[in-house]
Amino acid sequence: MKNTLLLPRSFRTAGLILLLPSIALLIANFHYDFVFTCLDTNWQNNLTGKLADNFTGGNNNLTDEIAIGATIISLFMIAFARQKHEDEYIAFIRLRSLQIGVYANYASFLLLTFAVYGGSYLSVIFYNVFVTLVLFILVFNYNLYIKPKFAQTAEA
Repeated sequence: MKNTLLLPRSFRTAGLILLLPSIALLIANFHYDFVFTCLDTNWQNNLTGKLADNFTGGNNNLTDEIAIGATIISLFMIAFARQKHEDEYIAFIRLRSLQIGVYANYASFLLLTFAVYGGSYLSVIFYNVFVTLVLFILVFNYNLYIKPKFAQTAEA
């Protein structure tokens, strides 16, 4: 099966290499307030009207944006890199894993919408960005590598 939307196989390795430092930076930034001072910005807002209220300008540090972006990009590279032997079975597993990831993401999001309030809800929304990709990767790799090994041991 020819799927042109998948990334080259080498992107998986690059994504795995990028994932560790990006998660470390994400945790350091959000839980320990770590920032790179070289990423400080100071820009002025020249917008007027209702749109200007959303873009206040001023001082900002781009460490959190880089950490989030690098984590999403690395998870995307891991999730959508081509396998060594891409066939219909792997395409089926890929589709089913993506469906499970999306269903679980929205089910948890709906449940947590009614269970979490206040400032903690912003954390729920933030972490929910990563849930679909992480669940897809976990379910896909489970179905691709671990589940067939269980079937082989059960037959023996």
